[in-house]
Amino acid sequence: MKDKFVLQMLTSTQKEKAFVKIYKYFPKVSRFICKYGGTKEEAQDVFQEALLIFYKKANTPDFKLTARIETYIFSICKYLWKDQLQQKNKQINAFEETFVRDESIPADFHLQEEEKYQLAEKALRSIGEKCLKLLSLFYIDKKKMREIAHALGFTSESSAKTQKYKCLERAKNELRTLKANR
Repeated sequence: MKDKFVLQMLTSTQKEKAFVKIYKYFPKVSRFICKYGGTKEEAQDVFQEALLIFYKKANTPDFKLTARIETYIFSICKYLWKDQLQQKNKQINAFEETFVRDESIPADFHLQEEEKYQLAEKALRSIGEKCLKLLSLFYIDKKKMREIAHALGFTSESSAKTQKYKCLERAKNELRTLKANR
């Protein structure tokens, strides 16, 4: 039921909120990619590409969600990462041995991760719609700063960059505050 709601938001005017909810799956993808020779930056790139693929698929008329969104996104990421490893001619033997197997993570780990996701989501909700829109345009829609400046009415690309930095700092500070108040 929760996935259907997120999918409805993704195909409506609430796509930013849907992406915030979907972004909670990133740490699992990041751990997987780092485990198999990647960096956090590469994990972010793969995750962003997977989000774009999922978004495009979800907005086709014949799309039917046959698995949980988390499973769908993770599968896309696994295949994208495998392709990147092959392109880089990296050693993939260890990767292929476990590629089909799912990671088995203890339940208490999931609870701790869920807490972190909830705090991050709360922090993002607190930064305001304009900041959320700016970050979404940059990180999810992969828009260039000059496009963002034009779309959000900033006077220049530099102003948009400065505002992006301030939004990120605001989100980080809010997350620190939320963690301290737990």
